[in-house]
Amino acid sequence: MNNPIRRARPEKTGIRAPLGDLEMAVMQHIWACSHDGCLAADVQQALERVRPLALTTILTTLDRLCKKGILRRERERRAYRYWATVSEEHLQQRIVEGVLSNLIAQFPTAVAAYFARREDAGKTGQGDTGQLADLAQRVEAMKAGPQGGEHADRDTDPPQQGGA
Repeated sequence: MNNPIRRARPEKTGIRAPLGDLEMAVMQHIWACSHDGCLAADVQQALERVRPLALTTILTTLDRLCKKGILRRERERRAYRYWATVSEEHLQQRIVEGVLSNLIAQFPTAVAAYFARREDAGKTGQGDTGQLADLAQRVEAMKAGPQGGEHADRDTDPPQQGGA
């Protein structure tokens, strides 16, 4: 019987992958530099206030973030200047979307149960019920869909604000 083992593990790389603590600290500094960009030495100097880090560690982290498509770099004399390719809000949205999509695809019932418990624990009356109903519909569609976990919800409208 062909039954591949699937793990609930987010992507290791890419824009939808969660960032490690150091990667997030580096990104916070890069976003603060805004349109001017930063050199690796600038990042090291800023982060050194929190904990000492070797320049090679910063360079490796910057390289990984470039490979994930989150940073871009341009040669500036003997160094590179780095800029964010996405806003902080956009990156957070993509990471959450990626992690949740993966969890929904693999554990649809458990995810729906989790959000149902969250709704029961903190009823706010601000549209949560409608959003949870939409989530439940998406989970059911993914369970019943022929792709069995592919992003079946890509063409649907986002949940409407205001509850039913």
